Amino acid sequence: MKQAYLIIAHNKIEQLKFLVSLLDYEKHDIFILFDKKSKITKEEKKQVEKSVKKSAIFFTKEIPIYWGDYSQVEAELELFESALNRDSYGMYHLLSGVDLPLDTAENIYNFFDKNKSYSFINISPKDVFARAKADERIKYYYLNTKLINIKNTKSKMLKAIFILYRKLEKVFQKIVRINRVKNITISYGSNWCSLNHSSVNTIVKEKEFIEKTFKQGYLVDELVIHTTLATFNNFSNLYHYDSTDDCQGNLRYINWWDGSPHTWTDSEKDIEQLKYGKKQGHLFSRKFDLEKYPKLKEKILEIIYEDKNK
Repeated sequence: MKQAYLIIAHNKIEQLKFLVSLLDYEKHDIFILFDKKSKITKEEKKQVEKSVKKSAIFFTKEIPIYWGDYSQVEAELELFESALNRDSYGMYHLLSGVDLPLDTAENIYNFFDKNKSYSFINISPKDVFARAKADERIKYYYLNTKLINIKNTKSKMLKAIFILYRKLEKVFQKIVRINRVKNITISYGSNWCSLNHSSVNTIVKEKEFIEKTFKQGYLVDELVIHTTLATFNNFSNLYHYDSTDDCQGNLRYINWWDGSPHTWTDSEKDIEQLKYGKKQGHLFSRKFDLEKYPKLKEKILEIIYEDKNK
């Protein structure tokens, strides 16, 4: 049974070409959604297509994506629906265009094929959930998240105004006792995941619930998949469900201890960390910037093929 790779990409075409070349396998189909704001050309898309020899690449409808906004969820839903309408896949891997695998495409396929009864999602521990105030992201209404957004400006004054506005917005709703999460099981973690067919089917089936619950929320991409599956009782098949290792149950090696998250460099320390991540069983990692650290490309290839070179 084939597996689907669902990639949300913004720019960095050369890095995207490298990513899809590493995923290239006869049992992999690759779906790519570009941030519409990036204005990717037809020629650039052709370059991406030429980077694979065995996989089929499908470009979905483009969506303008804004940090902290529901548009991130719209992009994920577009990818899930596009893949589900194309075929019935054994696994659906949601990746960013700045992710890279840590093992060969064949090894990754074989691992997930043996474990396709599971979905691979990290569930953040209770203390992380509490610190992030994850429930408040959908408990209250957040207006104009595309416009009133700290990522939209470099002005310290405007950032301060935006932060103050969000605080006042929330305080007012607490006073009038707004609560949009009654009868909802809230769960929180990294949105990057690998889902089996049953989980993706539940998410697409509950699209109306997702829109109603999350559209007027804030930073909801880390809630939508987890909360939807938890609310509709599809959490019985999670791999590493009880893991307290935050953001690792999805088998994405993400360095939160050196950044938010850390962008991997070509330093010896980071290369050893990535090797360690692979030995721990992580099959992907994020995030990378090959334009800034071009030597990483060769290092990643060494990590991926190190077992064959022994």
